[in-house]
Amino acid sequence: MKRRLLLGLALGLAVAALYAARRPLQEAGFPLDPYVTALVAIPVVLLALRKISLADMGLAGVGRVGDGLFFVALLPGILYLRLRLMGIPFALAPFAFSLIIGSLAEEFFFRGYLQKDFEKSSNATTSFILTNALFTLVHVVKGYSALPSLVIFAIGLYFSFARHEKGGGSLVYPMAAHVLYNIVASSMPQAGSWF
Repeated sequence: MKRRLLLGLALGLAVAALYAARRPLQEAGFPLDPYVTALVAIPVVLLALRKISLADMGLAGVGRVGDGLFFVALLPGILYLRLRLMGIPFALAPFAFSLIIGSLAEEFFFRGYLQKDFEKSSNATTSFILTNALFTLVHVVKGYSALPSLVIFAIGLYFSFARHEKGGGSLVYPMAAHVLYNIVASSMPQAGSWF
């Protein structure tokens, strides 16, 4: 059990290190984004080796549809309403496609693989905390300061609960919520300081 926990922590730290090294790797000729590649490749390899299953990753079904759709709509909806009430027009960011790919890849790795793996070797609370500590670490490496990092941790907890059996029960819901949240957040004029 401890070995599984240590492996998850090591992979999470490796992903954060890859994010830090992504520019030099791309400048050296690496054809794909190494961060997104690792986020997708690690769970895919573990699936191929049958170390984890689609059910483990929350991809075997749609879970609790009503609860899941609630999670998909709530956080992005609140952010959208806040922007509208502040008089900020919604405008799709020119880099929306990369936000979508990044959001899906992060959920695939953090909530799909890590969260469930940590839960198997501990409990849901520990799993949520470890998963989102690593998720936040990646965002700190991206350059987020203290307050946005705390917000990222809280948003990560939201995505974790959406993935959990008592939330939406499927990885589909945090994936959709993450994509929608990032698209809405990227429409903010000061989004450059958050992304």
